[in-house]
Amino acid sequence: MLAGVRLQQRYEQRAFELGRGDYACPIQRASDFLAQRRSKLVPASSYPRGSVLAAMEELVPPMIVEALHHGLPVMDRRWGGRFLAEANLVGPEARGSAPVRIVRDDATRETPGIDGLYPVGEGAGYAGGIVSAAVDGLRTAKAIMARYAPYDAPLSNVHEPPA
Repeated sequence: MLAGVRLQQRYEQRAFELGRGDYACPIQRASDFLAQRRSKLVPASSYPRGSVLAAMEELVPPMIVEALHHGLPVMDRRWGGRFLAEANLVGPEARGSAPVRIVRDDATRETPGIDGLYPVGEGAGYAGGIVSAAVDGLRTAKAIMARYAPYDAPLSNVHEPPA
């Protein structure tokens, strides 16, 4: 049931090991990856914990390796040959949505039976990434505002600032 989580853990563990156990980021030049050779020098990176040379084939599932081998040249052609000359592969960045979902009402977005609990985002199982988590949060915020402070409510609670 949680095979995807176990798969993610496997590759995260491998990246951690290759990163010397101190969260250094595995990195490889894209051109070396496509030529199926190891990079000789650590490419520049803005990652603050540092980088360590690694072969991406060891860090992602075979189907991802195949997709990258197919997709990177396509991207390079679309960029007029300017992409691969400076491209690096780093990671893997592994993240996933929660393997469980906290139940919520479709209309109120509140958890049935628990007043005031509004599960949102990845941790609640309602988003798969940073953007969808933000959108989910905005939608829930709007639902909460509609319930407790609807737009057509009188502004009797608003006080004028002192003169």
